[in-house]
Amino acid sequence: MTRISILEDAKAILTVNKELLEEKRRDIYVREQKALGDALAGFYGVFPENVEVEVTRGSVYFKADHPDVKYKKELFNLYLRENWNFEEGKDRRSYTGIDLSYYTTSTKGVDSWELKRLQMLGKIAEVIHDKHDEIVNAANEAVLSFKEEYAEVYKEMQDVGSEIRELDNKINTLKSEAILIKLSSEEGVVFDTPQNIELKRTYCPRLNKIRIIEVKGKTCTVEIEMGDSYKTTESRVNIESLVSQVKHYNVL
Repeated sequence: MTRISILEDAKAILTVNKELLEEKRRDIYVREQKALGDALAGFYGVFPENVEVEVTRGSVYFKADHPDVKYKKELFNLYLRENWNFEEGKDRRSYTGIDLSYYTTSTKGVDSWELKRLQMLGKIAEVIHDKHDEIVNAANEAVLSFKEEYAEVYKEMQDVGSEIRELDNKINTLKSEAILIKLSSEEGVVFDTPQNIELKRTYCPRLNKIRIIEVKGKTCTVEIEMGDSYKTTESRVNIESLVSQVKHYNVL
């Protein structure tokens, strides 16, 4: 087993751990949103049974069936105003206020659906007017217990992400070294199918084979094969660019 394969196996394990942590974060989010929805449910007042309430990322969406469309149409929305000035140990509130969002329209005759929507809008507006602070406090209380869980999983994700990036750097370095060695060998690099390799900004031939025959600082002279065994050389080719391109075709 090569050093590269050992590092790739280690990366694969860390990647699985990262996916598990992302799943854990999603679970926390689902539980948090349910807790938030449950905490706010008592403030809505009495709405018809066909009103659907959806809580997502601090937004509360009210929807209901409409006779003219196949989907549930928006009634109005509540938005919990996030606390962007959050400071650990000072202000631990997630939300500082609540905003009501709704669309305006004009009705023609007895538009039953819109008139009922306006009645419900009046109810929710009254609730916000009378119990704004209670709603905000209930929302903050509901999500407070999840802050520590989020902090822990984010810390773990940062650590795993850092380890993966470190392994990626090592793998890329080893692969670059291996590609350079292969390019410098007598056999060079033979592509399974011809590939375009940019040797100069204005020269990007389609190659069957390439090998380095001389190195001068950061550039090199290469021998290339194209088409039906046509051979030629090209000088002053940037080594780093060449290695990066060849590595892309996974020739190791």
